[in-house]
Amino acid sequence: MNKQLMSVVGHVAPFVVWFVFGVLVLFSLISVAVMIERAINLRRMRRIEDSEYEALRNMLRLGQIEAAASCIAASQAPSVAAVQAGIDLKGAHPDLVHGAVTQEIEVQSAGLHRNLPVLATLASTAPYVGLFGTVVGILLAFYEIARTKQTGAEAVAGPISEALIATALGLGVAIPAVMAYNYFSGRVNDLSLRVETHALELAARWASQSPTTEAQLHGSDSHAR
Repeated sequence: MNKQLMSVVGHVAPFVVWFVFGVLVLFSLISVAVMIERAINLRRMRRIEDSEYEALRNMLRLGQIEAAASCIAASQAPSVAAVQAGIDLKGAHPDLVHGAVTQEIEVQSAGLHRNLPVLATLASTAPYVGLFGTVVGILLAFYEIARTKQTGAEAVAGPISEALIATALGLGVAIPAVMAYNYFSGRVNDLSLRVETHALELAARWASQSPTTEAQLHGSDSHAR
């Protein structure tokens, strides 16, 4: 039984080890792609957020309501999308309007986290994939010892080296992924806070332009009584 099992290991293990190598290389390519995508899009989103927030705030400060409405309709900034969610509920109960703004802020913040779970998954999975390849490589080394009846370095050098390479590849994928995940999580948290602050300020400025809108977003004194 043991001989049959070792024979199966001897025939299957080399393919398994190379499959593990392929999986880890794929993991590394996905990780790099996510890093590039997040770096580009978060930088672009922050630039859009800051520029459109400044433009809309200036319009509202100058009382240019029509221009502000056109800017809101065409904007891609997350904070402006939250303001638009409140404007879309014009005439609704103030609590519903405020809830819509708050919910849209959360939706926009969640969108900023896009693809970060992929990095977290790769960072946590890659070492185990590499460890699996290491275990299979060691089994292959034992098979070579049993087959050749030799215990010298020549018999096990190849399988052991492949096993160690699998471990190294797993760590090589996981460590940059963890570092990138932590870095981008910090940037996303900073941008999410910025979006929330901008959205609440723009909503307050928009509300100040119209008593009706002000009552919807913040609740009027008569409603509170």
